[in-house]
Amino acid sequence: MTSFDEPAPEVIVPPSPQRRSVAVWGIGALLMALFTTWTIGMPVFTSPDEAAHLFKAYGTAHGEWLGDLQPGQSPNIRVFHMPQQMAPPDGPDDGLACYFGYPDRTADCAVGHDGVLASTAAVYPPFWYGVVGGAARITGQSTHQRAYRAASAVLCAALIALAFESARRSRQASLSPLLLIGLTPMAVFLAGTLNPNAFEIAGFVLAWSLVLHLPEPRAATTRAGFVVGLLVAALLLSRFASAVWVALGALVAVTIVGFARLRTLGWRFFAPALGCTAAALAALAAWTAYSGASADDPRTQVDWTTGHVIRETISRMPDMTEAMIGVLGWLDTPLPPIVHILFAALSLTVLIGVVLSRNRRLVVATALVASSLFAVPIAINVISAENAGLIWQGRYSLPMFAALGVIGMIGWRDALDRMPRPVWEQTIRIGACAAFGVAEVISFWQALRRYTVGSDGKIWLSGSLPWQPGITPMALIALNATIVVGLCVVVLRSTRPPAPAG
Repeated sequence: MTSFDEPAPEVIVPPSPQRRSVAVWGIGALLMALFTTWTIGMPVFTSPDEAAHLFKAYGTAHGEWLGDLQPGQSPNIRVFHMPQQMAPPDGPDDGLACYFGYPDRTADCAVGHDGVLASTAAVYPPFWYGVVGGAARITGQSTHQRAYRAASAVLCAALIALAFESARRSRQASLSPLLLIGLTPMAVFLAGTLNPNAFEIAGFVLAWSLVLHLPEPRAATTRAGFVVGLLVAALLLSRFASAVWVALGALVAVTIVGFARLRTLGWRFFAPALGCTAAALAALAAWTAYSGASADDPRTQVDWTTGHVIRETISRMPDMTEAMIGVLGWLDTPLPPIVHILFAALSLTVLIGVVLSRNRRLVVATALVASSLFAVPIAINVISAENAGLIWQGRYSLPMFAALGVIGMIGWRDALDRMPRPVWEQTIRIGACAAFGVAEVISFWQALRRYTVGSDGKIWLSGSLPWQPGITPMALIALNATIVVGLCVVVLRSTRPPAPAG
């Protein structure tokens, strides 16, 4: 028996509306607080291309969508008209390069605002930038980078909280802690800084949770179609690369649910879902034509054969996988091995659930996820090598990696329905939260250590430090750990297995 093929073996008492409301707001608030510790703790411009995204967001919010072309520069790189105080430091000895790429150097060496206000994200779709930049402008914080970070964090926290709420309303509700596998340290780091990749990851966490409801009769509604369609549209308009994961994600979803089940949704669902998706694709095509966006970057292009590109990409797979879990900053802040071991254990837990489920569709879906995580970087690098070099980074794979959370929920629910093991279920729930929590605190601590005293500096970050954030590091670490514990408690309590009716 599988959870998607037959009804539940027993009638259960669903959580009350009041309990649902408290949980979703509680999870959202705790996620926002968690991301805020990163927002405060990380030096400005330390997220990948953060300056580029900041300039684009400011410009978009002030009516300058593209910026000005510069002679001799790629058309993808443009200058925005904005206050010089928002520029990054760029001196030979006191610019960002003084510690970027050097994990043993602290962030105090970078001072001033003498950098050029040029953005490599100038031609990116303006949707996400308008929302984030608009929030900073409306609140009167247009020149403060951390206001943009906070606006992005609010979006991510809301999407992920809705994902947990969606999961809690499913038959697999008690296994919702497995969704935390999508919140790798890299994903949380991005959510606390400024990068549209964070919105994309959070949106896919929500999208995967909605897959749990596709087999249900209540999904065959116009409202459900609009929910899915608008979410997909937002993802498509957030980053060009999202189109790849939307297409492959749809294939994985069809595999999980089954084509016969999807047909029962009917046109009440598919008309708005496909209509919103088509409108977003049309808008994306129009923007691409208007902006002249291309994948050209003479600075990084390589003249390699296809075979050479494939071999080089394969050789980088271990590094890209490590980066997907967490190599923070500008890929210059590796995390302790225990962090990767914990997420490997979470992944193994998911795979065990898939095997025990005896659900063939789920096995195929898992294989699709794994193969796409391997094949997509190769395909993209082959396409981009001649004009822009090998562009794929590990964090780009996180939208698909997040699918493992829902796959694990379905697999373990099927397995536990067939062979009830309350101890197993509770172990999975607590283990997922514990793995996430320990990895999160260790990662945050190491990131602060890297910027305050260097990656190999002292561990206890007290006393006089070369660089420190607005709140003392040990206080921030204690706050981060407290929030993580609170988040795990709320997730576990709000998703605990309901009592049988009667």
